[in-house]
Amino acid sequence: MTVVEEKLLLARLADLERQAERGNKPCFSRFLDPGEIRIFTEKMRPFLPTLLWGGYEDAERKMVGFFPDFMNPDIAGFPLCALRFSAAEPLGHRTVLGSVMGLGLERNLIGDVATEATGPLLFTCEAAREYLCMNLTRAGKIPVKVTEAPIATISVLPREWLPISGTVASLRLDCVLGLLMGVSRAGAEDLLKHEMVSVNFSVCTKGSSLLSAGDVLSVRKFGRAELLEICGETKKGRIRIILKKYI
Repeated sequence: MTVVEEKLLLARLADLERQAERGNKPCFSRFLDPGEIRIFTEKMRPFLPTLLWGGYEDAERKMVGFFPDFMNPDIAGFPLCALRFSAAEPLGHRTVLGSVMGLGLERNLIGDVATEATGPLLFTCEAAREYLCMNLTRAGKIPVKVTEAPIATISVLPREWLPISGTVASLRLDCVLGLLMGVSRAGAEDLLKHEMVSVNFSVCTKGSSLLSAGDVLSVRKFGRAELLEICGETKKGRIRIILKKYI
C-alpha cells in the first residue's frame, strides 16, 4: 500500500469514527485486509471504543466497528453475514472466491472464504447478501446453491495446507519464491517486477528482502504461503526451510 493509499484509509476510518460520535450509534467499515488492519492498529489512535470482527474467531479479513462511549463493543451489530454453498462436487477456496469476484463486486464487500465440514462458507457485507444469493449460481463450472447461514450455527474448520520443504541459498525473497513456485531466480524476479508478490500483505518488488519465520507470502493467481520454519544449515551452507502452502 502506498503512502497516499494509507492516508486515504486512515481518513476514511477517522470519518467513520466521527460519524459514530455525532450520531451516537455504531459505525462500521467494510472488510479490511490484514495489511489494512495492521495500518489501523499501528497508526490510528481511536478516541471511541472499537472492535474488529470478521464473522468468526480467526478471521483474516475483518470490519472495524466504532462505538459511542456509552456502548460496549458487541459483535452482534456488525453488518455481515455468512453464506453456505451447496454443490454436487467439492469446491476449493480459489474457485469460490474467483466466482464471487467474477460478479463484479468490490473486494472490500467480501470477507473470508472459510470451510465447514459440509463445505465452503463465504463471509460478506449484509448489503451484498441478496445479490450473491440471487446471482451466484456457479462456482467455476459447478452449479451451486447459496443460502444464508446464521452466524450462531457455523463451525469453521482450520484452513488446509501442504508443507513445502527444501533448501535455499539464503532467506532472500527471490530465493524463497524460487522454492515455493518452482521457478528460477529470474522467474522470481519477473513476478516481483510485475508486482505480483506481497510479503505480509504489502506488495514487495525487492528480491533482496530478507524473510523471517512467520512471514506470509502472497503471489497473485497462485495463492498464499507462510514461512513456517527455518531449520538450520546444511553442510554446504544452504538453509533448510519449511513453507506452509495454503490450499
